[in-house]
Amino acid sequence: MPTIKDVAKEAGVSIATVSYALNNRTDLVKEATRIHVLEIAKQMGYRPNVAARNLQSSKAGLIGYAWHNNPSESPNLVMDQFMYELSQAAESLNYHVLTFTHPTNDPVRVYEDLIRTGRVDGFVVADTEQDDPRIEFLIEQNFPFVSFGRSNPDWEFNWVDTSGKAGMQQATKHLIELGHKRIAFLGWPTHSATGNDRLAGYNATMKRAKLVVDDHFVLQSDYAKSTEELEIQFENWQQMPSGQRPTAIIAVSDYVAVSAMRLSEKYGYRIGDTMSLVGFDDALFGRFLQPGLTSVRQPMQEIAQHIVTTLDRLIVDEVDGISTHLFAPQLIIRGSTGEPQTE
Repeated sequence: MPTIKDVAKEAGVSIATVSYALNNRTDLVKEATRIHVLEIAKQMGYRPNVAARNLQSSKAGLIGYAWHNNPSESPNLVMDQFMYELSQAAESLNYHVLTFTHPTNDPVRVYEDLIRTGRVDGFVVADTEQDDPRIEFLIEQNFPFVSFGRSNPDWEFNWVDTSGKAGMQQATKHLIELGHKRIAFLGWPTHSATGNDRLAGYNATMKRAKLVVDDHFVLQSDYAKSTEELEIQFENWQQMPSGQRPTAIIAVSDYVAVSAMRLSEKYGYRIGDTMSLVGFDDALFGRFLQPGLTSVRQPMQEIAQHIVTTLDRLIVDEVDGISTHLFAPQLIIRGSTGEPQTE
């Protein structure tokens, strides 16, 4: 009995295109292609899985998304932008986004309830971390989901991400080319997969340039809960001889960069002159700071569209294999970075 994969191979199209044609998704496949695929399927004697077709016809038309961490004292405007782009992408494929929250200590229960009651066709998972219980649960359930972000490297699941490593390589290289040698890094806690990826980019570029990564120059902390560790870090730097202090700082996010900017100014540094600063995400507010914040930009619209398209294929198709995709970020240079002051 031929499979959908066999039909796709014979027709010279993707599995997704075959599925769209068989399900009369005229919004996603050209008419000539649809007719061609149906003819090939007929010639081969392909018969769609009846149970799967019945499941598709009873779709809820909803994609579940657990609202990202967004504490009132530290709003995440970049993920809010992702939420908007995700909704736009979902609407383009005739889905709506169902947002929900879950207890930090028991995130799986809500996912389980939404699956059991049939209220969603799939999930988009964000704010991922190592040993993420949500991802582990959804893999076990074999329920359609796509993650914005990665988790354990030995887990097989569909994810889309920005290469934080590549972004931090660009940022670090930029500072090195300006002449900086003592570059500090402000990262997220060690359980953050995204934070670790960005730290890896910094470490790799410093090593390639044969620059020493001083242990006192790297801080991994949860700045949304408290900036106390960051304040202590700045205090410690002030106790060092001037020729040993960092002349530039790379922050894991623009919000962390703003905290570092505030403390730098408190200790008498001039941003872009005696202290260079790079953030990550290119949040809108960073463009209006004085000076403007040099930052790494993520292509949110493309990311959201790719996530929803992949999830749609998981929901309606007999997908073959795991889909992963890394988007390349872009360094946006503004006035917060400059050549180090001559000592």
